[in-house]
Parts: sequence; C-alpha cells; structure tokens
Amino acid sequence: MGKIDYIGKCLLIEGKGGRILCIGDLHLGYEEHMNRTGVFVSRKMFEETILYLERVFEKVGKIDKVILLGDVKHDFGKIMKQERDDFEDLISFLRRKCKEVLIVKGNHDKLIESIAREKSVEIKDFFVLEEFCFLHGDKDFLEIYDKEVKYWILGHGHPAVKISDGVKMEKYKCFLVGKFEKKEIVVVPSFIEVSEGSDPRENDLGFAWKFDLDKFRVMIVSGEELEVLDFGLLKKLE
Repeated sequence: MGKIDYIGKCLLIEGKGGRILCIGDLHLGYEEHMNRTGVFVSRKMFEETILYLERVFEKVGKIDKVILLGDVKHDFGKIMKQERDDFEDLISFLRRKCKEVLIVKGNHDKLIESIAREKSVEIKDFFVLEEFCFLHGDKDFLEIYDKEVKYWILGHGHPAVKISDGVKMEKYKCFLVGKFEKKEIVVVPSFIEVSEGSDPRENDLGFAWKFDLDKFRVMIVSGEELEVLDFGLLKKLE
C-alpha cells in the first residue's frame, strides 16, 4: 500500500514505484498571455515557482519521478516565448532534483508535444503506476477503472475554499480527498499563484465525473512551512 503526504501545494507518493512528487496546474506563460490582452502582470511568477519548489525538495529529499498533472502551459492556441522559456528552465531544474519527469496532458496542453520533445519529456493522457493512476481530470478513460488501480490523482479543478472568521473571508488552495467508483480520489490544487482557485460549493470544477464533493475532505494549504491542515468534510465547512 502506497503512502501519501501533502507537501504544500504538492503531493508526495511513496510506494513500490518509488518516491513520486505530483505538481498540479502550473499554467506557465500566464503573464505573457495577460500582457497580450492588455493586462499588466509582473513576470515574477516563474521565479516564485522555482523558489517554492526548492523549499519542497528541501523537505522531501530525493525523488524518483516528478509528475506534472496537466495544464503545464497556459495558452490554448499557440506556444508563446515565455511558455517555451519557462518550460525549458523548469525541466532543467526538475531534472537536477529527480530521475524522471512525466507530463499527463491537460486541456491547455494541446501544443505541448513540440517543446516536450525538444527536452525528451514523455507525455501521456494518463499514467498508471502500481495502484496509482495519474491524470488531469477533464477526460475519462476506460483503463483507469482497472481493479488494480486504487487511487486517482487529479489536477484540473483548481480547488480552493472560502473560510470566514465572522469578520473577514479568505480563500485557500486545498486538496479534495474522497471516493468514487471504489477508487480513492485526490484532487491536487493548482500550483499557479495568481489566483487561489474555485470554491466547489459555488462553482463546477469541470471534472469528467460527477463527484459528490460534499463528502470529500478538505485539506487546506496554509503557511510558509508547507503545512496542510485537515478541515473535515466540505459539507460541514463554514
């Protein structure tokens, strides 16, 4: 049986297949995309991404495989210069930290094959390793229902929840953990920092399945120490 740990916005899985770090939706190139629409966004996100990942690797130590859970790039219709540059720098960084990098393709990754090929990065629609299946979350696949698969690890939804102390309300990125079709489901928060994400009590997260998210546990990402806190069932959260 594999072991799952929550490390800030990332998920660490340890099992027979080795030590695997899962990273949710990065949306590289978001700043250039926004700049092209006339909205100024400071281009410090990639620098901040690397600094955050440095802290993650300092905590987790040696990793065998990094799996990027889709939406690695942001723009649907083209590969922008920033996307290419940030992707190349990200892969170079990750390869100094692990043995292998793999991408499960997201809905924003329509053109990612060309830049992934240049860096010899493997891309899959989904990836099964031992009892774990890694996929983006916007598409269903017959193979993921195999009885040997016990866990689905997903991105795509950008889950975040609003919490009020009675005076002010703040939104926090979170993991959602529950069950579906006899599988253990773990939804990983988006990595991109420009927005926390969507509250599943207010928005459809766009998954390919009708999860009963009210019955999922909310694991909130909190603080600079990569702490993740269990806030109980979504339906009981205030």
